[in-house]
Amino acid sequence: MSPVVVRALVASGWSRDRQVSVDAWQRVLAREGYVLSDVAGAVLRSFGGLEVRPLVRGPYSHPLLFEPVLAGGGAYDVAAEFEALFGQRFYPVAEWITNACVFVGEAGTVVSYDDVEWLEIADSFGAALEMMLAGSGTPRVIREN
Repeated sequence: MSPVVVRALVASGWSRDRQVSVDAWQRVLAREGYVLSDVAGAVLRSFGGLEVRPLVRGPYSHPLLFEPVLAGGGAYDVAAEFEALFGQRFYPVAEWITNACVFVGEAGTVVSYDDVEWLEIADSFGAALEMMLAGSGTPRVIREN
C-alpha cells in the first residue's frame, strides 16, 4: 500500500495487526445467500467497522464505510449478476460514493454498484484501495442504469 493509503487507514483507526470478528455479519448475510470467501473475510477482519476518508481529492475518492450488512443487505441478486459476469462469488464489504455497495470477489476482483452505474474497480483489494483512497486510476463502467 502506498503511504497515502496507509495514512488514510491509520487515521481511521486501522493498524496492520487489526483483527475484528466477522461472525455477526456472516450470520446475517449467509441468510441471504452470501458465502464469505477467504478474501472477503480477510478484508473485513482488517477493515470491518471502519470509516476511511481519502486524503486526496479525485472523482472517485470518497469515504469507505466497512459495514457489509448496511452495504449489501438485500442486494444478493446484484452479487449473483456480478458472479455471472466475472465467474466468481462476490461478498459485500463496504459502502462508497452515496450508498454504492462495494463487493469483493473470491478471486480478488473489486466491483461496486449504485443507482447510477456498475463499476469494475480493480483486480485486487489493494489496487482498489489505491484507486478509492489515493485517486490512482479510474474504474471501468460495466453498466449504466
